[in-house]
Amino acid sequence: MKLLFAKEDLRLLIDPARFERGRQVSATIEDLYQDEWSLVGTVLDAGTPYQAMVHHGSPPLAAECDCSDGQPPLFCEHSVAVGLSYIDADDI
Repeated sequence: MKLLFAKEDLRLLIDPARFERGRQVSATIEDLYQDEWSLVGTVLDAGTPYQAMVHHGSPPLAAECDCSDGQPPLFCEHSVAVGLSYIDADDI
């Protein structure tokens, strides 16, 4: 699988504390899938499911999430978690 972006790309889009929180919750992702333009997954953060996306179809990367901080094109910890899970996945 050819990666579309790297961890450093995500790290540059969000403050360090939120990046770390995204790393922590990346283990809770369910239903991770990819289409031509986006990565999508459900992130369980403290038992609450959030639908998060990373849009990679054309630079720059953009994101959206149904949490209060995830308004497009901004990255929240949930969209970072989806991106990190994609990077770490063997096959999605």
